[in-house]
Amino acid sequence: MTKIPRLTEEDKSRMETQYAEAKEELLGEVKEKTTTITVKDFTPAGVRVEYNQQGEVKGRYNAMHVETVTVLFKPDGMVEYEARGIDTTNDGDTILSTARGKGKSETPTKVSFEGETTFQTVSKKLAWLNSVKARHKGTGNSVTGEASYSVYSKT
Repeated sequence: MTKIPRLTEEDKSRMETQYAEAKEELLGEVKEKTTTITVKDFTPAGVRVEYNQQGEVKGRYNAMHVETVTVLFKPDGMVEYEARGIDTTNDGDTILSTARGKGKSETPTKVSFEGETTFQTVSKKLAWLNSVKARHKGTGNSVTGEASYSVYSKT
């Protein structure tokens, strides 16, 4: 009789993620770089830092991207964040985005993160974004100031 190996919790989590991604549509890839950093606060909960980022979005729409991300670095290596962004297309359309999520320090310089994003626009061409609930997932490097993430619409 062949013995079937048991799935670990990590295997189950990876399978759930792959299933979820298969049901989602890739909206775009964001690549950005930090332009300024402001240390906001030190508390027992952690260190709060604000990053201003600039980059681009490529996908269902292409745009220049700017955002401010407020991050709470917790003593246990976990992070929580909120972000507000503005995307401007070559046609002059503007998309406002709001995101929040959680992450963790993978190494002293690399953070992985994931969360949810919502959009607002008055563009008739991009009005479909107003009803999209999106999920994002990516990484950031505190030494280079670079971050990249994928944005998926939830179906």
